[in-house]
Amino acid sequence: MILDGQQRLTSLHYAFAAPDIPLRWSKHPYRFFLDLNLITEGKLEDAITSERAADCIKMLERERQFQTKVVPFTEIEHWDNWLYAYEKWLAQNDIDAFFARYFHEEKPAWSIIMDRLKHFQVPTISIPKIHADDQEALAEVCSIFEMINSTGVKLSVYDLLTARLYKDKIDLHHLWEESIDRYHLLDDYSEGSPDEFGVYVLRTIGLMRGLDVKSKSLINLSKTDFEKDWKKAVEYMEKALTRMTSRGTDGFGAFDRKWMPYVTMVSPLAAMLYAIEKQKFGYKAYHWIQRWYWSSVFRERYAGAVESTIYRDYQDFLKSMSNPEFEADALQQARVSIVENTGFSLKNVSRLNSQYRGVICLIALRGAKDFAKDDSIEFHTLEDHHIFPAAYLGKLRGPDGKPYSSDRINCVVNRTLISDKTNKIISKSNPSRYLEDVLPAEGASAILSSHYIDAETRSAMQADNYEAFLDAREHTLIAEIIKRIQG
Repeated sequence: MILDGQQRLTSLHYAFAAPDIPLRWSKHPYRFFLDLNLITEGKLEDAITSERAADCIKMLERERQFQTKVVPFTEIEHWDNWLYAYEKWLAQNDIDAFFARYFHEEKPAWSIIMDRLKHFQVPTISIPKIHADDQEALAEVCSIFEMINSTGVKLSVYDLLTARLYKDKIDLHHLWEESIDRYHLLDDYSEGSPDEFGVYVLRTIGLMRGLDVKSKSLINLSKTDFEKDWKKAVEYMEKALTRMTSRGTDGFGAFDRKWMPYVTMVSPLAAMLYAIEKQKFGYKAYHWIQRWYWSSVFRERYAGAVESTIYRDYQDFLKSMSNPEFEADALQQARVSIVENTGFSLKNVSRLNSQYRGVICLIALRGAKDFAKDDSIEFHTLEDHHIFPAAYLGKLRGPDGKPYSSDRINCVVNRTLISDKTNKIISKSNPSRYLEDVLPAEGASAILSSHYIDAETRSAMQADNYEAFLDAREHTLIAEIIKRIQG
């Protein structure tokens, strides 16, 4: 039984054996060819081509192959015979080419490639048969799959569990299709694929069952009530996504996937929402979730491997509900690193990490209005833009007398949500000018306030003072972050 690599083996068989079967996503069988002319030139990447079987009948004739030096992959298994016939044909038709170009250039280049093909060693790992109830052995198999699929197309615990549960008449692919048909956010954010979100569903089920979310635990999820738990998990994942994407009072402002700080937070959030309703925790639980979410975002807690963090946060949530005096890891870390840390800064945040995304989400939650007119932005149609234009700052020098670095120019403190049209109007203008020319006279303060630009920050813009602007707006943004962390 081939546990992994079946698709690769099937692809190789299709190319070398050319079965009369339509290629996947096509109505037609295809044949694959090797262009020996390009092999001679050392262009191996370009030397492999394919054609519909019905369109390449003449290319299967040896006379045509000899003339064009394009060989169907089906001939490679019989390469020595093909080469002998070609040499005989070439000697009869072009004796000069036979002794000159062929022997000195073509044959050596072709031989190298054919030797690689014929003698390529396929690495294999043989695993002894194990019993379906051997939990330890199953966990070991899962670890092997994760190790050998660490590069390329990763085989996830979802793929493994799909195979394992199928014998119990539990069809994960069918459950997934049902789920994305029913829940539009799940469909949208997963892009219809279970590659990521299939694992997130399993993690949610694991938390609901009181388990950790490491692969070796998820591969052993019991079949008992599995379909029931799956449906409940995706229901609450949709609720979690609704909360994460909402710009309402209880939302987190990630109006587009690119602005979602961590999509991996969907599993613990879904499990928490499920526990709130099941155990009737009440409004304090929702308040705790708000603090946990923003603490995790601005502490970058869900970067990298997250299995242990997910399980710890969910257990801390349950413990906090029963013991109000308990301080969860996420809240404690945020208190020390952000709330009580006078050195916490956003000026060095210029890459698209969770802190950057978190600030953009806060601006969306603030109900940012376009600079050019006093109405709300159509959030799904915009990108973030500079407040002090990059082209303008590029002409200036910082306090150290050196030109501003790109990181300083592009830091999140200098970014906000305005329409593309307005950004083009602003162009290279200095802030003092576009505040007068672009913003409407009435309502300018309210517009700027919706971008976390208070009176002090506005004064710095009117003076075209970038350093004062950074200090003032950062102070306002950090105050908002601390407010949300503290609740």
